[in-house]
Amino acid sequence: MLLWVQHDRPKQLKKQYYIVKLGHTRVSFEALTDMSRTNVSKMTGNPAFATPIPSLADVTAAADRLDKAVQNYDFSRSRLDKQERDFAFADLKGLRQDLGGYVQTISNGDAELITSAGFETVAARKPIGPLPAPGDVRALVRPYPGSLEVRFSGVRGRNAYQVYICSGDPLVEANWKLHTLTSKNRLVVDGLESNVTYYFRVEALGAAGWSPMSDITSAKAA
Repeated sequence: MLLWVQHDRPKQLKKQYYIVKLGHTRVSFEALTDMSRTNVSKMTGNPAFATPIPSLADVTAAADRLDKAVQNYDFSRSRLDKQERDFAFADLKGLRQDLGGYVQTISNGDAELITSAGFETVAARKPIGPLPAPGDVRALVRPYPGSLEVRFSGVRGRNAYQVYICSGDPLVEANWKLHTLTSKNRLVVDGLESNVTYYFRVEALGAAGWSPMSDITSAKAA
């Protein structure tokens, strides 16, 4: 379960809410790996971010992959090496975007906590009201054993989504577990047990807190 980290502040002061600034617009390959490694360095041993999603090991591996892919393409200029470089770039960018969503969630808009994770900040332009629950939540069977895809409508003003999974009675709250925190409104869930029905639900995070929980969807893994 994710833990909220809050600082005590005088009640008469209204807290300014800050947003994680990714800086991915027109970012170079080298700059993306540098920013990602800075995040890993700052978050390693940082007690405010005890269980990063995605893991720091995954981010490091993706940064290493991009570094190697860039070097290989610079040497060979082959079409296959260019393709691998572009795939590695997209993968690292997606992981860092999800890491930013995790930091946004845990920090609850606190600028000091965000910067302690190696991200820049931008002040929210205006208060964001309560968000609606994500809609059109669907679980889709994939043509691979133990794999499902979850899709849902995006929520305007959200900073991140939490996706929950249940393999037992969905009416028993204790059966639900947090599967992942993500900034995307579609994801692949692997490593499931074949011929078992899994249930999913989603909530969105905005400046005003978490949205209501979405409707439940289900599918049986192949």
